[in-house]
Amino acid sequence: MLKILCILLVATLPALVSADSVITPNAAASTNVQLFGVHSRGIETAKYASKIKEIGAKVVRLPITWHLMEEAGAGQTAQWFWNELDADIAAIEKAGAKPILQMSQTPCWASSDPMKRCQDANYDGYLKYPPTDVNNYGKAFARLAQRYKGRVLAYEIWNEPNFTGNWLPYRARPLASNDNYGSFIDLAAAAHYTNLVKATYSRLKAADPSAKVLAGSIAGGDVAYVQAMYKAGIKGYFDALAIHPYTDVYPNGKDSFGPDECPVGVREPKFWCFQVGVESIRKAMLAAGDDKQIWFTEFGFDSNTDWNGSGAVGQATHLDRAIALIKKWTFVPVACWYELVDRNSTVNEREYQFGLFDSKLNIKPAGKKFKELMSGTNNKPVLLSPIGNTATNIPFFSWQSVLGASQYTLWVNEYATPNVPGKINKTYTPKTANCTSNGLCTVTPNVVFSKANAEWWVTAKLSSGSFLSDTGAFTVTVSVLSPQLLKPTGSNNVKQPVYQWKPALGAERYYLWVNQYGGSTATDDLAGVVKIELTSKAASCTTALCQYKPTVKLASGGAEWWVTAITKTGERAVSQGMYFSVK
Repeated sequence: MLKILCILLVATLPALVSADSVITPNAAASTNVQLFGVHSRGIETAKYASKIKEIGAKVVRLPITWHLMEEAGAGQTAQWFWNELDADIAAIEKAGAKPILQMSQTPCWASSDPMKRCQDANYDGYLKYPPTDVNNYGKAFARLAQRYKGRVLAYEIWNEPNFTGNWLPYRARPLASNDNYGSFIDLAAAAHYTNLVKATYSRLKAADPSAKVLAGSIAGGDVAYVQAMYKAGIKGYFDALAIHPYTDVYPNGKDSFGPDECPVGVREPKFWCFQVGVESIRKAMLAAGDDKQIWFTEFGFDSNTDWNGSGAVGQATHLDRAIALIKKWTFVPVACWYELVDRNSTVNEREYQFGLFDSKLNIKPAGKKFKELMSGTNNKPVLLSPIGNTATNIPFFSWQSVLGASQYTLWVNEYATPNVPGKINKTYTPKTANCTSNGLCTVTPNVVFSKANAEWWVTAKLSSGSFLSDTGAFTVTVSVLSPQLLKPTGSNNVKQPVYQWKPALGAERYYLWVNQYGGSTATDDLAGVVKIELTSKAASCTTALCQYKPTVKLASGGAEWWVTAITKTGERAVSQGMYFSVK
């Protein structure tokens, strides 16, 4: 059975003062509670209980598949279904959380699918059709509410009914009032969905009066659909409106834009602009005379690096910015990040990498940021690289930026012989740390490290104080890097060329080796026609270039050369070979 987790953080929020103040920041403080969460799908609740607890879960959102609950008929539920759901809810409670139950997918016997073939095990086209009798859905959901009365935070009616394909047989609305993908359904469907909500609300409230009932589950910032629901009479039949405010890609690009952006050229920005969409829906509700709350039962960004992705660091930055926005909206008491665990971290496509953990359950930068937000330590920089073994003795250092930081201090300890505490102790501004708009800071101090273990930290300075990162540990696995050869290469008219290469930091001397390929058989080749060890001084090395001109003259034909960098302790790193020809 499909399971979705909603993990929530408690924080103090401003009070609702007026229609204007709920959309603009800086409202006065109150005792209102705001909950931030995460949504996950297709997982076993007990299996991931430790991850739920690790990031401070207070609520777990579980979608219920109606056609599995009552596959055989109204009021008929197989015992395996109850066993699994009972175990899921018990695991949630054991983790100190409460569930949100959301139900969709119509069983064949109840479906309005005109072509349904209920005896055909290979046919499931009936799932996305609403029930012929909406009361059947309401009764089924009430059965769940009766069974788990007092143990559920909220019940959510359907999932994204405004999305094309989720409420058949209605098709996409005209392109002139749709997005570029035809994502949104004919507005006539809103009245049909409203009838389902009306048939369900009173039954759920009667079965479990203390729980909230959520309507909508609206994809994107679909204001027109919200207005159509109000026109159909939905007001008074729900406790909060559930929405899923996602974003699109930059025009003429592939990256997902952030929660506080709405680029020029985005068609119908109300659909896929996070802030614009949310605030437009809020205004539409107020215009309808309804000041009910809005719950984000899904919001998030994918960490893939292809279409509509943000990359791992960008995902964390977007999460941080989105939550900063949500904290200013007093009408949003619950916001659930989509999702807990990647579907498949090896697939570089949208929908596969929304998780805060990768598919091997390693926490991602976004997961670290989310966890920090939960614990109230969200001003700590998240260290990214180097971590673990690093095959360079001149590492670069990268971390996730902190909103509002005016400077960063990088501190690195080297554990060699002898130990060198504070081998790097340098302060950067966001500009000198090369911090980008997607939240990545990267510096290369050009400090040579020994082949040894090391630890590092970054301190972010804000107006509210200084915040130290967790420890980053790495091990340098090489003492010197291979030299990079420059010339000679290609065709060369000089029989006594000058050999040039970039110096290798940490090298004390170099060994130049040249092979001559002078004939048509191997016996005509001369291995080591040049072979000489050079100090850095003999090779005329500067910080950017080493060069040496041997006395040996080459014959016409082909040649290949290498340079080996040698440290003071005798460790070596050989360059790749470079070919050239002599005329």
